[in-house]
Amino acid sequence: MVKSYPAKVLLLGEYTILNGSKALALPYYDFKGIWSYETEGGEGSRQSLRAFLDHQCESYIDVARLKSDIQNGLWFDSSIPHGFGLGSSGALIAAIYDTYSWRKEELNDEKVALGKLEDFFHGSSSGLDPLVSHVQRPLLIHNFDSVEVVETPIDLTGFFLLNTGKPRQTGTLVNIYKEKLKDDQFKQSCAKVLSSEVNFAVESVLKGNHEHLFHHLWLISKFQWDFFPEMIPTKERGLWTRGLESGDYVLKLCGAGGGGYLLGYTNKLSLSDLRAVFETHEVRALK
Repeated sequence: MVKSYPAKVLLLGEYTILNGSKALALPYYDFKGIWSYETEGGEGSRQSLRAFLDHQCESYIDVARLKSDIQNGLWFDSSIPHGFGLGSSGALIAAIYDTYSWRKEELNDEKVALGKLEDFFHGSSSGLDPLVSHVQRPLLIHNFDSVEVVETPIDLTGFFLLNTGKPRQTGTLVNIYKEKLKDDQFKQSCAKVLSSEVNFAVESVLKGNHEHLFHHLWLISKFQWDFFPEMIPTKERGLWTRGLESGDYVLKLCGAGGGGYLLGYTNKLSLSDLRAVFETHEVRALK
């Protein structure tokens, strides 16, 4: 019960993973959750866990043992903000699976099991968020059916998170994207331009090639500015274009967008410089 479960950041692949691009996700330890029996607080968490018991999950976890522990005061003490794209429900599901699952599976089978468990919160889950919190290692997603753990260290120098201060609903934004895909021109642009740049950026990150990385991230940022206006919060649009025009940094969506955190990258500015640029926003280094 002393193990903690980190938040997750989808570094690359938001939306384009639905079109078959690669994606790169990693644990983020600034936010995490841990099981607790502390008597102070936790009632909201216990209510969620009690509701979760009604989910049809007996084939994956020991429901009777989980129910007994909840009755004895168990709750999930988490600092991961809800609705900010950092996998708050994924961390909880990872904790449930890790503690109460009947058996351990191969990586891709675990993803399926975790997805079935997280369906309780999202209706339909790929299982990627809880898988990141469960294995606590960066994951390279080739497609929804093929995931591998990244064994070599990833250099995250220059990456940062920008807090919009606004929660969002992932499902609504994904539905907007799916509607956009019905337009053939948009679909071809995503396949030929955006997905290609995402794959190039993933390769650059894995190889530690930061010289080419900024170029690919700038193109991703510009594409999202041109084609995903609904996903970019109004308050941050000036900051977005300032980065594109100056070349000092770039901003892109972090997950679904619409609020939560935006992902940024710079190869010019220090963290203190960034905090001066985004003076009214919280900025967190991803490194």
